[in-house]
Amino acid sequence: MVQYRSFSRTLFQIFNYTFFLVFSLSILVPFINSISVSLSSPGAITSGKVGLWPVGFQLNAYKQIIGNSTFIRSFLNTVGLTAINTVLSVGISLCAAYALAHKLFVGRRVAFTYILITMFFSGGMIPTYLLVRGLGLGNTYWALILPGLVSPFQIILYKNIIDQLPKELMESAEMDGAGEFSLLFRIVLPLVLPMTMAFVIFSAVGHWNTWFDVLLYIKDKSMWTLQYQLREILSTSALQADPANPFRDLAVHPENVKMAALMITILPIVVIYPFVQKYFIHGQFVGAVKG
Repeated sequence: MVQYRSFSRTLFQIFNYTFFLVFSLSILVPFINSISVSLSSPGAITSGKVGLWPVGFQLNAYKQIIGNSTFIRSFLNTVGLTAINTVLSVGISLCAAYALAHKLFVGRRVAFTYILITMFFSGGMIPTYLLVRGLGLGNTYWALILPGLVSPFQIILYKNIIDQLPKELMESAEMDGAGEFSLLFRIVLPLVLPMTMAFVIFSAVGHWNTWFDVLLYIKDKSMWTLQYQLREILSTSALQADPANPFRDLAVHPENVKMAALMITILPIVVIYPFVQKYFIHGQFVGAVKG
């Protein structure tokens, strides 16, 4: 195949490659530097010798963070809340979309319009805060689960793709005696699996990175999440000087602790993402075409 080449096309390709190279380096260089700082000795960090490679390699920061009960507690809180929020959010969205796509559901147009409105207009932070406090959910795990449990965006995308499924497939399964739960979990769910996996990774990353809800609703430090704990570490300029910081007694450089905590925080997402990437890309493609 003969490719058409011109000066403008060549210039565009040079600009394109240069832009994405600079963009990639702007992400990779700080990331690699953070890894190097977390693995370097306190003396090398203080003298500013650490660049893209660890100087005075050591794992003291990781050992002391992993052995810290406060950090372990916040890590378990984050894993638990991420798993619960993701499963409930995606599951409820799928069930709601299946009901809205069902022709026999009386009032489904009114319900769909109501859900559509909530996607564009929310109550805002202060009314939501007052509602959560008024319901007595303050300083409980429910305050980190219930307010963001239902996603109108996921419901609408699920409904659109369920509407596109062949009706004959559903009718055939019903004639074979399949009930609503069998139709949903044995017929519909396998067909929308790529989109479901995309929603799972979206929801998991979103809930994993959440820290603002903890700031608003949680006072008990034993209920803090990993991201909020990390925020406390990163916002503390002099780690050992802050008496409220649970990491002030660690016998390592403060930058060691900050960068090691940062790496541990993002490690689970970095490990999981390659395994669900194919579903993530395919799910976005399906949603874009049929949505």
